[in-house]
Amino acid sequence: MTEEDKQLIAAYMGWKLSEWRMIDGSAHVVNPHFFDLNDAGLGVAEMQKRGDWQDFVQITSKIHKLGFHSEVIAWLFNAENFFAAMAQWLKEGK
Repeated sequence: MTEEDKQLIAAYMGWKLSEWRMIDGSAHVVNPHFFDLNDAGLGVAEMQKRGDWQDFVQITSKIHKLGFHSEVIAWLFNAENFFAAMAQWLKEGK
């Protein structure tokens, strides 16, 4: 996943990437996002809130030639797959 992909996803999610603050004299990352399965869960929740989840799953299934709904969901349980698909979906104008 490229930095452009991360920025695209962050914009959709309302995340600030690499926000640093001084706490007790040392720099700390605030609101870090690692694009792992924890962040993927947040992505799913945001898509559901916006009513985008079904569209995302259908487009992902077509693009990656995945069959049944359960096969798509299992494939998305890999964080790299999820965020690559999300970036592609956003680029195509969701």
